[in-house]
Amino acid sequence: MREFDHNGLLLAEYQGKLFEKSTELNCSSGIFLRRFLHSELLDQLDKNCPSFLTLDVAEGIDSILKQFGNTDYGKEKYPGNTMFWMGYLYRYISYTRECSTRFIVQVFPYRQIKDVYYSFHTQDPEWCVQNLLELNHLTENIFNNNFRLKEIIREKKYG
Repeated sequence: MREFDHNGLLLAEYQGKLFEKSTELNCSSGIFLRRFLHSELLDQLDKNCPSFLTLDVAEGIDSILKQFGNTDYGKEKYPGNTMFWMGYLYRYISYTRECSTRFIVQVFPYRQIKDVYYSFHTQDPEWCVQNLLELNHLTENIFNNNFRLKEIIREKKYG
């Protein structure tokens, strides 16, 4: 596990602001999140190195719009503060656990993160991760590639 340092904080705040700014788009929050998960911007963010990015939120939104176009599809928009926290938390987990955001969203779907916002958002991010793991009956091993590989082999061999 990597320490959450200054670089991690820069990236988490950037992603949080990016998610918050997405509430100004015409599309729903779910559509934005799905587009974000398939964006070139996410590929850059998942390198977890702020020197690869301009950290300009408007440029980030523009890059997603250029890649996918603008749409007014979907209706449900999450509040800006919820979106900020979701973006921040996903980047915190990606940075500290050194995992891709796509994998983290598979483990902790964005609807679940939205649903726990009111009870979790004032807590330390590490507390949030531990309680999300507990809610999903998981352990820290889920972030360990070798552990997951051994589980797959065990299931195929003895399943």
